Amino acid sequence: MQQLARLDAPVVVSANCLLAGHVLYLDENHAWVEALASAHLFQSLEEASAVAVKVNDPAQVIGIELVGVALRATQTVARHYREAMRANGPGEYVFPSLTGEADVSVQ
Repeated sequence: MQQLARLDAPVVVSANCLLAGHVLYLDENHAWVEALASAHLFQSLEEASAVAVKVNDPAQVIGIELVGVALRATQTVARHYREAMRANGPGEYVFPSLTGEADVSVQ
């Protein structure tokens, strides 16, 4: 599990879907969901790390990370631009795969 430098709570647990590659977040029931808004906010880095270790399933997800978030009004938003791009989905530039298996997007 990777963590961004100088990470402060609140955080969410994030990963990538092994089969589809899309971004996933851990909800309050320890289920993987696609929306950052549905992610469980951890107020403790230690608790988030412990839960991330327990839910690590290499057959389902890869690249589990703790992601720093902030609350703006009632919306959960990523604090780091990299995570904001991941949370908002594919970019506007989509390049077809050379193998035809999947497309690559760049934001």
